[in-house]
Amino acid sequence: MRISTTQIFQNGIDTLQRNQQQLNRTQLQLSTGKRILSPSDDPSGAVQSLQFRSGIEKIEQYQRNGTMLEQRLNFSETVLTSVADGLQRVRELALQGNNATQTNETRGFIAGEIRQALDELLQLANSRDPNGEYIFAGNDSLTQPFVNTGDGVAFAGDAAQRSLQVSSVRLIQAGDAGERVFMDIPNGNGSFVVLDGKENDDEGNQGTGVVSSTAFSGAWPPGEEFSVEFSDEDGELVYRLKDSLENTLVPKDPESPPPAYVSGQPIVYAPEDGGFSIQFTIEGRPADGDSFRVVQAGGQDLFRTYSQLADALAQPVSGASDQARLNNAVNRALVDLDQGLGRLLDVRASLGSRLQAVENQNRINEDQLLQLRSTLSEVEDLDYAEAISRFNLQQTALQAAQQTYVQIQRLSLFNFL
Repeated sequence: MRISTTQIFQNGIDTLQRNQQQLNRTQLQLSTGKRILSPSDDPSGAVQSLQFRSGIEKIEQYQRNGTMLEQRLNFSETVLTSVADGLQRVRELALQGNNATQTNETRGFIAGEIRQALDELLQLANSRDPNGEYIFAGNDSLTQPFVNTGDGVAFAGDAAQRSLQVSSVRLIQAGDAGERVFMDIPNGNGSFVVLDGKENDDEGNQGTGVVSSTAFSGAWPPGEEFSVEFSDEDGELVYRLKDSLENTLVPKDPESPPPAYVSGQPIVYAPEDGGFSIQFTIEGRPADGDSFRVVQAGGQDLFRTYSQLADALAQPVSGASDQARLNNAVNRALVDLDQGLGRLLDVRASLGSRLQAVENQNRINEDQLLQLRSTLSEVEDLDYAEAISRFNLQQTALQAAQQTYVQIQRLSLFNFL
């Protein structure tokens, strides 16, 4: 078989190019540190590499979500701590203003400070995170959640809350609904409230009766309210407990004499069929015709509690009956403030548990990331010792091929003529 000069040269060039290509590939592996440069290098390894990278990207996104959650929850905790501090200060001012040694002027100063606390509360309720989003506005985070309408503060946000995914199976709430934190708070003892005076009675009670304590058990009868009315009969102060239809419940027998009022002695009503019982204590001496209403507790917002307390302290006190009205108003405000503080403690406890959950999940994600990255490294990372040895061998082969080609290139019949 004849071998032409052209064929010899072409074979030499092909060998040089093949050796150069192999050397270049090894150099690229050494520079990148990766064994797999294209799927054809290791098809099954390339598929595994893609799967591991996808898993790593997902967990890294979960980690970013967790970091965002931590920042938002920590910011919320800071705001709620300030709210609780302000509430404690208002409570101190309420106790201070309820002291009989205060004058109308000093109570006015206290009312002014409470109104300043109300402004601060509204500002805190409308707090924004570093991204400019209102933290208590729910999903509508770019809309101011609390608006002073002139008749009080209204909630204009969204009750729903966003949740962020911190693992493939775990969602954690990113905030708390402002309506629940500041607005929808039970007043009174959570079951009922005792109000002095008849409904729509501007004059109010004329005596010195002050509600000092309340207690309730069972389920409140739907739509019902009660009243206790005092009257002076033959020089003795007695009371009657009635329902919303003006039916006398105490005494049970209308022909029986009504019980005598004793300051500090509980007034109790528990129907024979059971289901609930009411107990409240009045101290001082109500006047003839005075009354107290016992109504089911409802929702009260902190803003209204602050405002009502400031209004009560700003009212001039000119006698014992005025002082009693002030005492009743402040006592109700103190109970409502305690309910608000209880709600804040519940929300902060929930925040703390969510923060703990995020921190635990972040640690789990870090462990998973470490495992995935280690496995990915085993699949696609280069064995440097083997690669360097192969590089030296390929370099030697290339040099030998180059030298051989040079020698073959000199072969010609003309050299022998």
